[in-house]
Amino acid sequence: MHNSPDLPTGAFGTRTGALTAGVDRFEITVKGVGAHAATPEKGVDAIVTAAQIITMLQTIVSRQNNAIEPVVLSVTRINGGFTWNVLPEKVELEGTVRTYNEEIRRLIPAQMTRIIEGVAEGAGAEAQLHWYPGPPATINHAEWADFTKEVASEAGYDVHDIPLQMGGEDFSYYLQQIPGAFVNIGTGPAYALHHPRFDVDEAALLPAAKYFASLAERALEKLQAKA
Repeated sequence: MHNSPDLPTGAFGTRTGALTAGVDRFEITVKGVGAHAATPEKGVDAIVTAAQIITMLQTIVSRQNNAIEPVVLSVTRINGGFTWNVLPEKVELEGTVRTYNEEIRRLIPAQMTRIIEGVAEGAGAEAQLHWYPGPPATINHAEWADFTKEVASEAGYDVHDIPLQMGGEDFSYYLQQIPGAFVNIGTGPAYALHHPRFDVDEAALLPAAKYFASLAERALEKLQAKA
C-alpha cells in the first residue's frame, strides 16, 4: 500500500492489470574534442552533439513505437563544461525510460544506441549508452485487485479505480513471484509525491491500519478456503 495525494484522505484506489510503469535509468557519455569557444572548428563540440542526441531520442517515443503504447523517455541531467569560453571535451547525460510493455522495454536500449552512436558519428564525436534496468511494471492480478476493493468497500471506505501511473514501484518484483495487488490510500490534496513540500494528512493513518488488518484477516480466510 502506498500513500497518494491524488485521492481524498482515507479513500482507496487500485486497478486490475498494469498500475505503475517499468523504471529504467540510463547514462550517456559524449566525447568530442575540446577547443576555445572562439575557434570551434578546431574541436568537436560535445555540447552540440549532446543536444542533438537529446532531441533525436524523443523520436523513439513519437516515431519508433506504437502511439497507443505509453512510453516516457526523459533526459533529466546534463553535465558538461567548466567555464564560459571553452568547449568541453565531454558531456554526460542521465535520464529514465518508463513503459508498461515489456517487449517495448527490451527494444528501447537498442533504439537508443542506434541514435546515440549515429548522431555522434555524424558529428565526428563518440558516444556510449550505459543502461541500468530497474523494477518492471507493477501488474496487479485481477483476483486480488478485486478482493482489495471488495474489502475496502465493505468497510465503508470510498473506493476508486485509479488511472495508469508512470511512477515506478519495486513491489512489482513480488508480483512476479506471488499473485497480489498494490493499493493506494489517499492522503488528501497536497503537493505531489517527492515534492519538497509534500505533507501527509495523518488522518489517513487509522483508516490505513484498520484496512490492512482487515485485509490480512480476510486474505487468510480466502487462502484457507482454497486449501
